[in-house]
Parts: sequence; structure tokens; C-alpha cells
Amino acid sequence: MELSERQQRYKAIEDYRKRPLIVYATSTRPGIRALMGGDAVREFIDQVDSIRSGDSVDVLIHSSGGDALAAWKLMAVLRERFKTIGVLVPSMAFSAATIFALGANEIFMHPHASLGPIDPQIEVRYPNGAVRHFAYEDLGSFVQFLREEFKLSEQAHLTTVADKLFSNVDPILVGAAKRASNLSAEVGERLLSLHMPDERRAHQIAHNLAKSFFAHGDAVTRTRAKKLDLQVADPDPNLEKLMWEAYLGLESYMELRTPFSALGIFLADPKGAGTLTPLAPLNLPPNTPPQIAQAVWQQVMGSCAVGPGVQVQCSYVNALIESTRAASEARMTGTISAALLPTGEVRVNVVDPGTSWKVMFRAPITEGETAVQDAAS
Repeated sequence: MELSERQQRYKAIEDYRKRPLIVYATSTRPGIRALMGGDAVREFIDQVDSIRSGDSVDVLIHSSGGDALAAWKLMAVLRERFKTIGVLVPSMAFSAATIFALGANEIFMHPHASLGPIDPQIEVRYPNGAVRHFAYEDLGSFVQFLREEFKLSEQAHLTTVADKLFSNVDPILVGAAKRASNLSAEVGERLLSLHMPDERRAHQIAHNLAKSFFAHGDAVTRTRAKKLDLQVADPDPNLEKLMWEAYLGLESYMELRTPFSALGIFLADPKGAGTLTPLAPLNLPPNTPPQIAQAVWQQVMGSCAVGPGVQVQCSYVNALIESTRAASEARMTGTISAALLPTGEVRVNVVDPGTSWKVMFRAPITEGETAVQDAAS
């Protein structure tokens, strides 16, 4: 869906709510890892500066999460400019996106929408390339399991278990997980305190979101969010319909329902598909010496691994921030190459040169608007 169409849907929300709207989405497309980050702050500043008057704003957000401190900074930018902030969640706002929503005066959730726990996930990469994710709460649950189920209480036994644990996980990472856990809860409480005078209530809400869930992917529905005492607004069918229409525009443009398959993209290109035709059988005489046969196979596999040099272009949107006044997006544009090995395995390589934000639209500023902005400042 083109930007102009999406902006029409944003305008409908603005007309209904009588306040400007900013849309922030990170890709939740299967096969793409896109997270909220500090690089979005500069784009938010442009959006805030494009709003000439008023002390209220709405932010429609769609994200699986990211950096808790980025969520804090984004909301802090808004709080410096606006007195009242509404967060609209048409589908999902997990982890750091939930933290961001805590800073709003009201959270408007579509019946299909979900928030999530704010316990951070730590990523560990092993020398063999394997990746493991865990949360600090997992460590506490493990120790609790040993004490309650196996009745381990003697220091010698616990020390043995700790040694085994730290042989698999770097102790520094455990410390980092603890700090990240405390940070998420503290940032959540800090954001709630921006509009919630009851400090004990703010602390309890943040603590519940950080500590009381058994899985990071546990969805917090609208009904459950109210039970957790979040600032969730009452149902509004008209607004919910407008929110969903806006989300469908994002879903279409960002291809959120189409899994990203590097091999599929490569094969969809005639040049790419032509390079993966099966190899002719390699027939060696039965009496070929093993050393020679092995050398021939290694040579064949090596030449196949290099491939014919065909590269197919690929591109997708990692994130976007847009409104009726301005729009920018972070897009990855890279290449895909593939080779068919003698074993039948297809080796695929994606070259990602990185993403950067690019301005896609900026409404012209009239002299009258400039005068109003100067007078306000």
C-alpha cells in the first residue's frame, strides 16, 4: 500500500481523535529480526517538530520490542513536548514496545492486540555459532527448582551446580542479565511515574510486568492488561476500526504476512534459478585410489561452493516512522547468492550492507506555519 493511502488512514484517526498521530512500526515479518533502537530517536524528533501546535499526541505502535533505553528516550522526547499522550496498539507491542506504552496517559488496544512482559532477553553466542536466549528470571527459577524439587540446600551441592552453570554461561553475562532485568523494571516504573502520582502503584505495575510471567512471549490481552492495572482505555469500536485499517496498511507495505525466504527470492529470479540445476553424476572408476577420489570430490565441492557469481537483489523494510506530515523508513537493500553442493545441499548467502533511515516524505512548511512556530517558541 502506497504512503499516500496509509496517510489517508492516519488522517482518519487524527480527525476522530482531534490530535496529531505518529506511527512507529518495526518489522514483525517472519525471518526478519527488526527491533526498536536508539536510531529511531532522530526520526521521532523530526515528527515532533512537524507538529505546530497542541499539547496532545497519539502514537500508533507495532513492534516485537528492542532496547528498553530506546523506549525511554522516545517517550521522553514526546513528554518534553506534549502534556497528554495516547498509545494505540492495533496488533502487538511486546517487550520494549510495552515499556514505551507505559509512558502514555492512555493505552488504546484493539480487541486483537497484545502487550507483553518486559523482562529482557539475553543472547549468548557460542564459538560453534549456536545461539541461546535466556532471561535473568530463568536463572532464579533454576535455583528455585533445585531447592524445592530436589531439596538442595547444602552449600557444597549448590556450589557444584553453580560451577556447572557457569561452565555453560559466562558469569559476566549473568551479571548483565541481572542488570538488564533491573533496568527494564526501573525504566517501566520511571515511565509510569511521568503521569502516575502513586509511586507504589507504578512500582507494582512495573514489577508485575517484569517478574510475574513464566514466558517472555506470554501475551497480555486487553482484559489482562486492565487486571494488571495498566492505563488501558475502554473499548471504542470506531477507533478500533480506524486503528485496524491503519495496521492493514502497514501489514501490506511491510509484507508482514509473507515470511522472508532468501532461497525463495533467489529461485524466483530466472538468473538465480538457473544456477541451481542438479549436477551431473560424478562417476569414478571402481579402482580409483581413495586419496585421489577424495581430492576430486574436494575440488568439485570447492568449485560449487564458490558458485557462478550470480547475485539477486533483495530489499525489505526494517522499520518506519510516519505521519501525515513526514515519513522515513529504514530499509535493507542487499544481495543473495546461492550454490548447489554435490551433496544436494543448497548454500545460501545474504549480504546485508546495513540499514539507515531515509526520509520518504516531508510536507512543505508554509510561511504562516513558520510564523506560528516562531511565536510558540
